[in-house]
Amino acid sequence: MTRIPKNTTDTNGTTLYYGNPDTRHTLQVFLELRDRASHRMADSLLGVFRQVADEGKYVVKFHFAALLDDTVGGAGSQRGLSALGAASDVGQRQFIDYLGVLFAHQPFPPGEDKFADPSVLLSLAGEVAGLRSPEFDRDVTGDTYMEWAGETVGNFPSFGVVGTPVVWRDGEVVPVVKNVDDGPAISPEEFLAQLRTR
Repeated sequence: MTRIPKNTTDTNGTTLYYGNPDTRHTLQVFLELRDRASHRMADSLLGVFRQVADEGKYVVKFHFAALLDDTVGGAGSQRGLSALGAASDVGQRQFIDYLGVLFAHQPFPPGEDKFADPSVLLSLAGEVAGLRSPEFDRDVTGDTYMEWAGETVGNFPSFGVVGTPVVWRDGEVVPVVKNVDDGPAISPEEFLAQLRTR
């Protein structure tokens, strides 16, 4: 039986969330840990996602892909997601802090599949206050959530999203990247302005 982390929702717990799941409005964020465009979006907007959830305006649901694991080779997106599942078990704050740390240290080029190495994931987890513990370390090194992560990335195509990153506000697309060819993500101010006009 697949073990499912805390703070998840949807079929088989394949969606990690941050905030109160009963919040009226939802931001759905589609991303991949090895994807450079997702990195740019996270660098610019992850703090905003956290802010609007902390203010009780939105619950943020994260949907993870592992397309680069298939196209470039390796297992970093899925194994990194497995570690995020272990972080979500510890708490929502640790999950979103760890997500930010992983993107801040995203291997480049993507072919450098460092997230496939549990020792790298544990080292980066050390940058998140309150995350490392014997149980967390066992979950990461023992592949506790690898099966769940496989089901999660396997569920990604069901949303009809063909690439990352994508953000939906209550099911409506909110543009988050100005230029898909290594251009900058939109600013937090621009993103918040889009939320106010919808």
